[in-house]
Amino acid sequence: MDTQQLVSIATFCKHEEVELAFVHSLHERGLIEVVVQDEVPYIAPDHLPRLEQLARLHYQLDINLEGIEALSHLLERVERMQEDVRILRERLRLYEDQ
Repeated sequence: MDTQQLVSIATFCKHEEVELAFVHSLHERGLIEVVVQDEVPYIAPDHLPRLEQLARLHYQLDINLEGIEALSHLLERVERMQEDVRILRERLRLYEDQ
């Protein structure tokens, strides 16, 4: 991936007033994806909303990393279930229209 499309984690941390160690902890726990190019850690722009969400949970709601990890997994399950419901509703519409 082109580094022009990536956002430096240091830049993100400075702009959002987030500790670099926090972002590294999220990466170590598998909660975010970090791309390293030329020994500089970056995050893809499409992953920024997730990182911002996790940072808000920690800094604004004072939720620790273990809590963030649990919430993250629950949110992922809810999103998958919402997608399943959407698909099932579309299938149901097909049968109702017949």
